[in-house]
Amino acid sequence: MNHSETPIDESVQVQALNPTASPSLEEYYHQRLEHVRQHLPEAARQLKGIGVVRVEIYYDGCGDSGQIESIHYFDVNYTAVDPAGRVTITHDSLMDLFYDLIEVRHAGWENNDGAFGNFDWNLITDTLKHEHSERYTECDTTEHEGI
Repeated sequence: MNHSETPIDESVQVQALNPTASPSLEEYYHQRLEHVRQHLPEAARQLKGIGVVRVEIYYDGCGDSGQIESIHYFDVNYTAVDPAGRVTITHDSLMDLFYDLIEVRHAGWENNDGAFGNFDWNLITDTLKHEHSERYTECDTTEHEGI
């Protein structure tokens, strides 16, 4: 999340994330990334306004299906905070922003053996750490002929 003083060419950044994407798919990713960049700061402002300083998001997917498993909100004492009804951004809207971010960074994360991960969003330091783990099936084949 840290905003740099130096402007970044977003088309290069999206291409780097998805080097084999078609131009229309690159545009889709660009739009999703812009959506996150436009709305996440306002979500942070609202959450900080009610004392939330850290947000943890967990996701998991495989077999062509994936979901955000949980979003947890914490205050400075690492005590859970329930923002429902206290902010205008809804839980579902925040979830949509993080779905967009996962998709931009790891398109198809829910396919085949899938992937899982978490975001650790520190609203005080304006940092967003993303840990992503991909699953895969490994096969070790041995062939024998004769005795």
